[in-house]
Amino acid sequence: MAIKLTDLIARIPREVETKVQRIRDQSRPAVQDALRAECRLMMRTPEETEQKRSGAQVPVEVVPGYPLALEKIEFPADISRILLLGRYRTPLEQARDCVPGLLRLRDELLGMLDANKWASVSASDLQSVAHWVTALLTVLNKHDPLKKVLLVSEDFLGVYEYDAKDLLEDQQAVNRAAIRLYWGVIGLVSQWLGCAEEDLAVVVLTHELAHAYTQLGADIEGRRWPAPAFARAETALKEGVAQYYTDRVLHRLERRYAGALKIFLQMLPSQPAAYRAHEPWIDKSSPEAVRRAMLEVRRRGEGRLEDFNRRLGVAQEDLGPQR
Repeated sequence: MAIKLTDLIARIPREVETKVQRIRDQSRPAVQDALRAECRLMMRTPEETEQKRSGAQVPVEVVPGYPLALEKIEFPADISRILLLGRYRTPLEQARDCVPGLLRLRDELLGMLDANKWASVSASDLQSVAHWVTALLTVLNKHDPLKKVLLVSEDFLGVYEYDAKDLLEDQQAVNRAAIRLYWGVIGLVSQWLGCAEEDLAVVVLTHELAHAYTQLGADIEGRRWPAPAFARAETALKEGVAQYYTDRVLHRLERRYAGALKIFLQMLPSQPAAYRAHEPWIDKSSPEAVRRAMLEVRRRGEGRLEDFNRRLGVAQEDLGPQR
């Protein structure tokens, strides 16, 4: 009998919820500061501050459950061995990577006194361990359930929800919005990645806050991305911009959240094309050119990735090669 993904999510222990809540509270100020520095957009404009208006507010909730897109995903009944391997991915990778160093250490010890005492393990034994863990990793990578889940063409670890109903195309309007982090999904996927739940939660929080800032964040003239226009925009444009700023923020905070950056980069190759639309921007465009292109499509109500890339090319040509 097939195993439903939602049943696997339901098995995640409740202590994961506490971990995700804790890292949300600890990391959110730093992530928001980094986002403000990178995109230079404000949730509260000087005018709103002067008039004692609240500006844009985006609560971040840690919730059970999962998005509807995950309901129909199933795995073969014999997936249990793969799931077990997934929980041990990190020690398997460490064992594979450390064997060459252990072989070199053994060779050096053999050239010293009391070699039999200090190098009693045989080279073939160490090589057997390397072959074994490599074979297990090959099976895991071939049948990795995460690859199937990563093909979902929408955010599934968390979500940025916003209200676009009954709103005019007012660039200074503030719509209701909220972020939800699905702690059960984060717990399950972190097992598959062999990483800490906290590291993955930082990635999800950063990505969803990037959505919030690029939609609700106001520029120097107080203009935002109107919610109806944002709703109409191509997924590749919205996700590309969010992924770009996730990359920028996690690199900026690498010393504090090195594990989060590693996980973000590890997942990227298996994600849909919309979540990789930003990759050429990183290599070929300056941050200021990306920011200018983003502001232009927001102001003009352009919602296609093609529109953004065209404006990015113009911005980069105007600004020159500096990064």
